[in-house]
Amino acid sequence: MVASEYSVRDRSSFLLADPVTIETQLEPQISIVVPTRNESGNIAELLRRIEGVASELPVEVVFVDDSTDETPAVISAEALKPNRNVRLLHRPPEQRVGGLGGAVIEGFRLARAPWVCVMDGDLQHPPELIPQLFEEAEQSAADLVVASRYCDNGGAESFGLFRSLFSRGSTVVARALFPNRLRNVTDPMSGFFLCRRQAINLDVLRPCGFKILLEIVGRTPGLAISSVPFHFGERYAGDSKAAPVEGWRYVRLLAGLRFSGVSSRFVRFGLVGVSGLVVNTLLLAILTQVFGIFYLYSLLLATQGSTLWNFCLAEFWVFGRHNTRGRRSRAALFFAMNNIALLMRGPLVFAMTSALGINYLVSNVTSLLALMILRFALADRLIWAQPKTAYAGATAIEGV
Repeated sequence: MVASEYSVRDRSSFLLADPVTIETQLEPQISIVVPTRNESGNIAELLRRIEGVASELPVEVVFVDDSTDETPAVISAEALKPNRNVRLLHRPPEQRVGGLGGAVIEGFRLARAPWVCVMDGDLQHPPELIPQLFEEAEQSAADLVVASRYCDNGGAESFGLFRSLFSRGSTVVARALFPNRLRNVTDPMSGFFLCRRQAINLDVLRPCGFKILLEIVGRTPGLAISSVPFHFGERYAGDSKAAPVEGWRYVRLLAGLRFSGVSSRFVRFGLVGVSGLVVNTLLLAILTQVFGIFYLYSLLLATQGSTLWNFCLAEFWVFGRHNTRGRRSRAALFFAMNNIALLMRGPLVFAMTSALGINYLVSNVTSLLALMILRFALADRLIWAQPKTAYAGATAIEGV
């Protein structure tokens, strides 16, 4: 087998292709795009299991690699084995735009097959499911088929308590923000899906972190979407790449998708939220540590204080309502929203504090940040809703 290496953008990027394989094998029906970062211990087993898929469907495997270890060398060596249609794009640090999502978009651009399957390289996504995804696409005439942990008999038993809560909570928030776009998507956080390549306009995508599926669905109107259940597996080798920064990237992604036309109000609302977070945390600490009140009761009282603070700033600064007309009803709705949110936050704070041993102040801040986007959506669209003409120049996604 002859491997060719040539420049992509500059000499520090390279694409490994196999001209012999490309000429002698059937044209691929599916391009399997695998973004990798320091996954050297998983490559051989992943390709071995993909060989079983290749016996049913002609496939190519496109690795888009951001590794700092020997992963590119391992991929290159494994690509030399017979009957493997493997391609590799290794991106230098200065070209790793968009994180994992950006790597997936690069893979779409390199894909030669009419269908693209996106999956992780750690074997938590079983390659054996790919023929089922393709069968579902053909039978349902779908443009996008999602491997879902949350439909029918799917599951994520390998998740710990905190990761499970975060995954479920993120899904609830996303579906609340995009009820129309995600009405047929039970697992918008999934990183395992099959997509018709021509159905996606790559130029409109703005990848940010892990959640590329949500980016694709959010910016691609009219997609026919279906799902296939799957069980999220155990990592085969190496360490998880999930980090706290991905939570912030997720918030940025939601904000970019939902509020692109009202970004200035969202920024102000976020600043108010940060100030309210400080007020809430101080009240919680004083009530719990100085007055000796149980932290969940303190949480209830602190929420009322920070809600009053946030309402005053939102009323006058974020939404610019300086007249008194309707202020009482807006205040009542705002307090109701925050206390309903407290019912959602309470179990999360209790689980993080009592079950996971996280400090109650950290648990409280985490829960407040998790609901910030949803709270702004309700405030902007319901409590301080402007007449529709005020949105004539907005660029937020329609039909969500």
